[in-house]
Parts: sequence; structure tokens; C-alpha cells
Amino acid sequence: MRPLLRLSLWSSIMVVWFLLIATTTNLVENKCAFEAIFNFGDLNTDTGGFYAAFPSQSSPYGMTYFKKPVGRSSDGRVIIDFFAQALGLPFVSPYLQSIGSDYRHGVNFATISSTVLLPQSSLFVSGVSPFSLEIQLRQMKEFKVKVDELQSKGNSNLPSPNIFGKSLYTFNIGQNDFTDDLARIGISGVKQYLPKVVSQITSTIKG
Repeated sequence: MRPLLRLSLWSSIMVVWFLLIATTTNLVENKCAFEAIFNFGDLNTDTGGFYAAFPSQSSPYGMTYFKKPVGRSSDGRVIIDFFAQALGLPFVSPYLQSIGSDYRHGVNFATISSTVLLPQSSLFVSGVSPFSLEIQLRQMKEFKVKVDELQSKGNSNLPSPNIFGKSLYTFNIGQNDFTDDLARIGISGVKQYLPKVVSQITSTIKG
């Protein structure tokens, strides 16, 4: 069983989130016009992607808000849920959830144990998700292609093609690149990996 959501050890990520929260709050007060959220990340913002791919979740997940497991590694909501509520949007459906998803107001590409860099071993060996940031970006690009292709066919659970310029894009990923292997790589390993991680995040945002 995966652990319930815990305090991130990568404090810089949390600083980014606090800034995003402050920005979002200010935008909401000014009648922000975001129509969708597209999220990339790991455990902290996964709303069901991992457990859609690898079904195995049971209680006490979801017990305090949803009253049942709903794919989040938490007893209730995760931070992306609060973002959606603050913007007056529905909870963001996971990209990997084929049943019951509604993508008219965005997509969540996050999965538990995702890394920024491509994993070097199987999920069943290392515990690292195969859905790294690069894969999530590819999923986003494929989603956009499908939206453009299917716009004329009346798909009721897809957004209009012009929504991508009216959306909030959020990232919360990177801690697993360090914490899962910290005892082995040490501080010197962190220093070695950090530029690669930052570079990948930068190229993803530009992509």
C-alpha cells in the first residue's frame, strides 16, 4: 500500500506551490477567466492516474472527504483539488482513467512516484512510476491532437480546441528523483542530478 500524502522533503517545490496559491487567490479575486487546469506531477497532485493504471487502492484513502478511495494518496483532497474549487471548476480527471472521466475543464497527467527524469528500471523493481514528466508531456501533446481531430464529432467529454490558451498549467514533481534514492546517492548525487532535473523541467515548460 502506498503511504498517505506526507510533507514534501523538497522545500523548493512547496515554495513554488505557495506562490501559485497566492497568485491563484489574487486571480480569483479579480474574476480570473481560467477555463481549465492541466497538471503535471507526482503523488502530491495525482487524482487517480496511478490507481487507474494499477488498481489496488483501499481504505483509509479518501475517508474524510470522498468517504471512499478515489485514487488520491490522501484521506481527502489533494492540492490540485483546492485549486479547481478556488477557480470554480470541477475536480480534474486523470488522463489514465478511461471510465467516468470528463476532460472539458482540463486533464491531470500526474501519477504517484513519477520522476522528472526517465526511470532506469521497472516500477516493480524500483517502485518508480513509468509515467515520468517527459511521458506526461507526450500525453498532453497527444490529448491536444485528439481534441483538434475530434472537435467536429461532438465528443461531450472533451474541451473546445481554443481552451489551451485559457488554462492554468501547474507542475508539482521532482522529489522522487532525489528522495527515493537519497541514501545511496548522497549529497554529491543530488548535486549531480539537480541540473538535469531543472533542465528537463525547463524544456517541458517550453515544449
